[in-house]
Amino acid sequence: MKNLVLSSFIVAGAAIGSGVLALPLVADAPGVLNSLIFITITFGLAMTIALISVKVYSTYKTPDINAATIAKEYFGTTGYTITTILNLLSMGSLAAAYVNVGGDLISHTILPVFGINVSPSFGMMLFFLIFMPAFVIGINAISRLNGLIFATKFICLISAIIIGSKFINLNELNFMPENIKYIGTGASTFFCIWMMHMTIPLVLKINNWDIKKTKQALFIGLLIPAVAYTSWLLLIFSLVPRSELLGIQTVAALIHTALNNPTIPHIVGRLIEIFASITVLTAFFSIGFSLVAFVMDAFRLKDGYKGRFIATILSFCIPVAIAASLPQAFVMIYKQSNMFQIGASLIPVAAAFKLKSSNRVLISFILIAALAIILMQILDNLSILPVLK
Repeated sequence: MKNLVLSSFIVAGAAIGSGVLALPLVADAPGVLNSLIFITITFGLAMTIALISVKVYSTYKTPDINAATIAKEYFGTTGYTITTILNLLSMGSLAAAYVNVGGDLISHTILPVFGINVSPSFGMMLFFLIFMPAFVIGINAISRLNGLIFATKFICLISAIIIGSKFINLNELNFMPENIKYIGTGASTFFCIWMMHMTIPLVLKINNWDIKKTKQALFIGLLIPAVAYTSWLLLIFSLVPRSELLGIQTVAALIHTALNNPTIPHIVGRLIEIFASITVLTAFFSIGFSLVAFVMDAFRLKDGYKGRFIATILSFCIPVAIAASLPQAFVMIYKQSNMFQIGASLIPVAAAFKLKSSNRVLISFILIAALAIILMQILDNLSILPVLK
């Protein structure tokens, strides 16, 4: 039971990243109910991908298994190369998105409290410089602190939702069929709020390769964010009128508008602010350590202070430059990372297609559905999808 609970929280922690902060910004055009309906569909899609992946991963029963291993075995060097590129692009663009929103929050919500005003671009550089030492110190020294931060994040979110529940306006759940056409612009974000597929080998290991318990852990682990996402959307839309949300482009502006609502208790505003800031930090640490480890391996750097410092600079020079040059573009940058995250999660699914015991009709449907979401994001990038003006 202990392992089941532990692994469930690992899944939930991986899923609840900075994507939750982007949810209200991509749900404003289609509306809350339309967004929640599509989010429910993507929950089923993400869960099915996870269950198929479990079947593939469980055939190995080794703690070193990952998507790259599967890609190389099933698709050779080409598959391994594609998987590596997908993961590198995913981690790099996520790092840029987290630096972007982290600097945005520092410059617009944290420093102004002390009477300090800086530009968003400077805030992003400051965000990176403040937390860069964590990667040089190493994950072993930071892991316990990160666990404490994770716990604080969940407590703040749950507390804000419970205390602010009386402000939730269920009238926001009006069905707006004419706005369904705007779903495509947020489709990749709606799917990637469930992105925890990289943790599946770890969840299997914790549960001693018990497939039944692993599936239970995955389901329970996704139910926690499901409640959080629904409540978060309803709370934010209740605090910030949809007419105002349509004109907001950054997370900092969203949080600032919510905090300025005179009807909510001060404690709710502070909890929302702390949750947003901590969510960015935990997501930044999680993806940052993965990216630094990848660069150290790729460049054969020794695991020491010097090696980690060089790897950190190499890992973040491009993401920080992108973040600073696009200070208002957190959602846009985050959306690009979504495409690569989805692609990486499909590697075990593609491998499952080659297994004779697999349901190829179901797997084909899942692959087509997930690729369709990637296509929608590409069309959104090309400004082909309808946008609410």
